[in-house]
Amino acid sequence: MKPNTPHTVFTTEHAIALGGHFYSFTNLQDTVSAIIHCFAIDNIVTNTKHPETRVLLFRMMQYLYKFYVKGADARSEPFAALVAR
Repeated sequence: MKPNTPHTVFTTEHAIALGGHFYSFTNLQDTVSAIIHCFAIDNIVTNTKHPETRVLLFRMMQYLYKFYVKGADARSEPFAALVAR
């Protein structure tokens, strides 16, 4: 499911729904937009907070800034070293 997509879970039986997060560079703009929406109307659109995921998103944005704005050579610094600190 794309970021910032409203959704609900309905079942005909008692159930526990387990969700997760997957961040991709392709959808990073939509992800950041969703974070801003959640900040503005927090408890209306979400039922939980995910502060631990903000570190990964910040590192992804650092990576993009370093290579697209600063012009760093992608071959000289592996992506894993930037993300897994």
